[in-house]
Amino acid sequence: MKQDHRDWVRSLYDQYAPDLYRLARHRLRDPDLAHDLVQEVFLTLVAKAPEVRDHPKPIAWLLKTMEYKLLQEFDRQEARRKREAPDTDLTWLADAYDPKAHSIDEVLPAQLTDRERTVLKLIYEKGLSYREAAFRLGVPPATCGTWVHRAKRKCREYLSEER
Repeated sequence: MKQDHRDWVRSLYDQYAPDLYRLARHRLRDPDLAHDLVQEVFLTLVAKAPEVRDHPKPIAWLLKTMEYKLLQEFDRQEARRKREAPDTDLTWLADAYDPKAHSIDEVLPAQLTDRERTVLKLIYEKGLSYREAAFRLGVPPATCGTWVHRAKRKCREYLSEER
């Protein structure tokens, strides 16, 4: 990066980083994560310095970039919460399953693969989170989530055909 760009970025950092930090900390309620996002905003600025240099209001660009980074972080947090929380919603099994009366294995369609049956039993019968089930299965949590989603979709299809 050219020296004049470096000086320009440094002056923007000195002037606006504290305000961006306060905004991020207020929204996230996590000082460490707020620092990380401020750094990400300024790393983005460094990468785009030649384009942003001509921006009429650099603070507006910095704020817009911070908002984007905050939205990404909130999306990441929501995805993490979904992966880590046990899924107890059994409405996809319709009226076929009563946990007090029988095991989930008894009502799962025979057409499901062993892997699909196993992942559904881990999540819905044992009450594991996607992360815990993924650990037991030796796969990433996102893969476990995909398997669960596909298995539930197949269950709905097979159970609706049986009616």
